Amino acid sequence: MGVLSDYLLREIPRPAFLGGKRITAFLRSIAETGDYYAWRILSARNEWTVATATREALLALARDWNDRGFDRETTSALRAYLLTIIEQHRKKGTDDGIMAQFARIGCPSVEIVTELTLRDAGAVNPFGANVGFFFVIVKQPNPFSFTYAAWDGGGEWDDGTSRWGWFGSADDIRDIEDILRRWKPAGASCRFVIFDEDGTAGWNAAGLTGNYAQIPINEPWEIQTSGLISHYYNTSFLAP
Repeated sequence: MGVLSDYLLREIPRPAFLGGKRITAFLRSIAETGDYYAWRILSARNEWTVATATREALLALARDWNDRGFDRETTSALRAYLLTIIEQHRKKGTDDGIMAQFARIGCPSVEIVTELTLRDAGAVNPFGANVGFFFVIVKQPNPFSFTYAAWDGGGEWDDGTSRWGWFGSADDIRDIEDILRRWKPAGASCRFVIFDEDGTAGWNAAGLTGNYAQIPINEPWEIQTSGLISHYYNTSFLAP
């Protein structure tokens, strides 16, 4: 029984004229209706509070705050993130903000390499002097696995089988694209992301180095009406 039912039917004394099975049944129906709505109100209060909300409610709260959760993110991690949501949103448009989002999907070590970083390192005309271009290196440890047999084996990029050596799910790719879209600086464009396979992936002024898998990143405006995307610095910062 509920709080109201217990109170009306058990805890308070009733005069004789409110006794009997019919009166008791009538009072029980009123009390149970009150208990039901009281339970709904208490549940709603819990679901609107980050500290007590269920995962489903936490995802809804994240959407209300123009944010989101990730499948790879545990409920406790999502809860902890939302408890600091104002502080997190102050990082939008910064390297720290992008890196914090990658950490949410199991990538705690990320390097962001900009056109200016490359130019200062001696690269010649990196990204064709597009000053807002950058790429991202997802270092080890990361939760992704890779294969190199699928690419160049007759398939096409993103045909459901061949994804430039990427062996993760398409959802992972969409999550990464969403992070970059939401958290990159205004006017900037990430051209590609590389994933360190064995701790050797990196770069120098002459290009990318080590063992890695790579996915291209394109802006929505680069997608043509035919659905094709023009290749433009999606595999290297040295050649379009």
